[in-house]
Amino acid sequence: MAGSPFHKDDEPAAIADVNVVPLADVSLVLLIILLVLSPMAAQSMLKVQTAAAKASAAMPTQTEILLQREAETVLVLGVSAAGFVMDGKLMATGPELTAFLKLKLSPRSDRKVFVSPELEAAHGQVIAALEAVQAAGGTVALVQIADPQAR
Repeated sequence: MAGSPFHKDDEPAAIADVNVVPLADVSLVLLIILLVLSPMAAQSMLKVQTAAAKASAAMPTQTEILLQREAETVLVLGVSAAGFVMDGKLMATGPELTAFLKLKLSPRSDRKVFVSPELEAAHGQVIAALEAVQAAGGTVALVQIADPQAR
């Protein structure tokens, strides 16, 4: 067969290495499918309730509206160098403020007191106001009024 036209003497040897090109192609296609489908799967798991759906479900009746109490006024405690001011009344000491706050907070369901110190108020005066609010059973919310001269 040496003289056969179908047989070559210099044929290359058989390739024994693994062909990784199809493996890489399949991996990339699977990765693309995963990246496309993962947001869709995440969106199907989310359940969003709109505000309109909640509002229509929790609509109070007319008698419930009539029975509701009127809104409580906000308690604001001003702290200045001269003392503590609440509802137009000036109190000089912490115990006097605590007694006044106990009277104000006892009938209320909202026990939040907004403390608004002036810029001239001493640090100790502000701390005394915070302690008086806590001693009266209230919760503290700090308010800082902007300085009009800082602009």
